[in-house]
Amino acid sequence: MSKKALRSVYLDSEQVERLKNLSAITRVPQAVYIREGLDLVMDRYEKKTKRSKAVRGSKQVKSRSLKLLKR
Repeated sequence: MSKKALRSVYLDSEQVERLKNLSAITRVPQAVYIREGLDLVMDRYEKKTKRSKAVRGSKQVKSRSLKLLKR
């Protein structure tokens, strides 16, 4: 198991309720869902960042990639 660092986040009340309900139903700790969600978001945006850096050479490719990033 990797070392974990404490972070505080603010969630809106709907997010809190949904997280509580999911955790109660599945008996999976809320922190597990938060970490998994953060991993999904980081993967998504890291891929977009790598894609945009890789196309700097060509104007055509850059234009198409920027359109993809806006999706």
